[in-house]
Amino acid sequence: MKKSIIYLAILASALFAASCSDDDDVMVDGTPVAACDDGEMNGDETGIDCGGSMCEPCGEGMTVLGRRTDLFVTNNENGSISRYSITGDSLVTLMTSTTAAEGIYYDATADVVYQASRSALQIEAFSNVSTVVNGAEVLAAFKGSADLESPRELAVNGSSFVVADNGANKFFVYENTGSGFTLTSTVEVPFPVWGITFKGDDLYAVVDTTGDLAVYYDFLSKALNGILRPSKRVTIEGIVRTHGITYDGADDVMVLTDIGDAADANTDGGFHIISDFSSKFDSLSDGELLPIGMQVRVAGSSTLMGNPIDVAYDSETNAVYVSEIGNGKVLGFTSIGSGGNLTPSFNKDLAMASSIQFSSDETDGIIGDSSDARATRLYVTSTANGNVSVYNGTGVLTKTIATASDATEGIYYNAMNDALIQASRSGMALEYYGSFTAVTDLANIVADFAGGAELASPREIAVFGNKVVVSSNTENKFYVYEYNGSSFSLLNTFDAGFNTWGITFMGNTLLAVVDSTSDLAVYDNFLTAFSADGAITPTKRITVDGIVRTHGIDYSEADDVLVMTDIGDAADANTDGGFQVTQDFAGKLAALDNGGTLSLSDQTRVAGSLTEMGNPIDVAYDHKTKTVFIAEIGNGKVLAFSDALNTNGNVAPAISNDLMSAASLYLYNN
Repeated sequence: MKKSIIYLAILASALFAASCSDDDDVMVDGTPVAACDDGEMNGDETGIDCGGSMCEPCGEGMTVLGRRTDLFVTNNENGSISRYSITGDSLVTLMTSTTAAEGIYYDATADVVYQASRSALQIEAFSNVSTVVNGAEVLAAFKGSADLESPRELAVNGSSFVVADNGANKFFVYENTGSGFTLTSTVEVPFPVWGITFKGDDLYAVVDTTGDLAVYYDFLSKALNGILRPSKRVTIEGIVRTHGITYDGADDVMVLTDIGDAADANTDGGFHIISDFSSKFDSLSDGELLPIGMQVRVAGSSTLMGNPIDVAYDSETNAVYVSEIGNGKVLGFTSIGSGGNLTPSFNKDLAMASSIQFSSDETDGIIGDSSDARATRLYVTSTANGNVSVYNGTGVLTKTIATASDATEGIYYNAMNDALIQASRSGMALEYYGSFTAVTDLANIVADFAGGAELASPREIAVFGNKVVVSSNTENKFYVYEYNGSSFSLLNTFDAGFNTWGITFMGNTLLAVVDSTSDLAVYDNFLTAFSADGAITPTKRITVDGIVRTHGIDYSEADDVLVMTDIGDAADANTDGGFQVTQDFAGKLAALDNGGTLSLSDQTRVAGSLTEMGNPIDVAYDHKTKTVFIAEIGNGKVLAFSDALNTNGNVAPAISNDLMSAASLYLYNN
């Protein structure tokens, strides 16, 4: 009799343990353990069996000691909030009065979940979330005012809540009082907005309709009513159109989604993981490109991603979770490695899944540190001796380096590789100088390597990623090179069909001055649109009113500002030079047809006897201080004009440094 009772107990235990293993296995310290499930999706499955072989009863359902892993997802169809327990494999749906929502944040300490209602156009707070049972209707504990137009994402830093609203491209900044929200500022954003996230006190924002990423350093201290331009804007190579973004301070990982072509909502989506994000992003100057080789991309038919609208990250398991609105899914990816066409390890149907947030005790609140690696340096070449002069952001000369060249024109500094690239007019080739920061004042250096001596008369270089474009003006050609840290490879030689000189990139669009005129040639998608050597035709060519003869050009992605120089009459090298500034340039350029004219009334002009400009051969613009730097070859000067966006007419430079035969400028400004 006693033996039978023991057998029955063992059998009951075995059956009970089996009921705990119906869910997918999860890993604890490298060992597979069964997740517990009471058979009901009521939210009681909040952990994994870490200490024993059986589930322990707890209230109505069953739970075990383990890790809390909550995934909160908003919905653009019914306003419900879905709360998934990843380790427990459960779902609790909170039914709200909102009919569409986007933007989600869970505060585990207060047990409050917040969402941005797209139907009520306000932030809503729901309390006691952990006690809500599946399918329960919940009422907002408190709400903000109905200020919003089209909320897309929510970012939180302490008690500050920021809503990205793409109705009019604004950031609405609120203070959470614990019982309500106070609108503190409405920031106008000069680009299409969508996803946002905090990294320390810096706000990172995707630039919708592009693959660009913008940052606002110390955002909350600068968030006042009116237009606020980003501190820096860069391109993330490989992304067609980005929407979702999240940052994890524990792993220093940034994740961005790529929805691909907006017309394809089902097949062409993906996401990019950028590890060691701080060092990579901080090294980029405004307008530069983060190469695809420094990222991990997950995309392809097996991923089930077509329109991944938002993304979340778990630093404990290195898992990425995606709200896939196109295919109506909530997806999770583990063992990502080098990426590729991966099959999701977590796959749940959820029609119109929109914003997503991962929450756990180990990862909540780790938003990382603000960037403090900000620098401004001006690199200047000379056609007299090939020296490189380096100035700080205030125009003070910090060092002069004698290079292997006797005359140079065209210069660029790559902070990721700590390398200087210049075009030698004596050697007729590109030169690469590594470990440049360590070079001391008055040192003589030799190039680590050089390209082929095929150039005829290099005047300027423009760099985007690992591609270098050289403008060579006696033959009026563009040479396109690729470099890899040990060599330059000539990819293409293009015939521009006009006199070339200054060039600069505006994203992946090449802007080229037409020497001997006041014209500007525009080549959309320059590095991909042209593949065959020979004559190429610009997308459009416009006339810049007010300029006699242009040479130098620079564009700022952060400020959307174009600056072009005017050397005037080539016979007068000392008195008739100037420069012109065009604000909101992208929109003005888009409004012009091929052959159109950019009116002088849409620009500001600085010229006259006080400026010390006679032959301003090149220009650089500092978006941080709104300063224009000029290489004045006629008078042998490096000049700086402060408050350049509000300066007009005959004004004296704020800085005037002597530099014989000053030629090209490059401003490193991260």
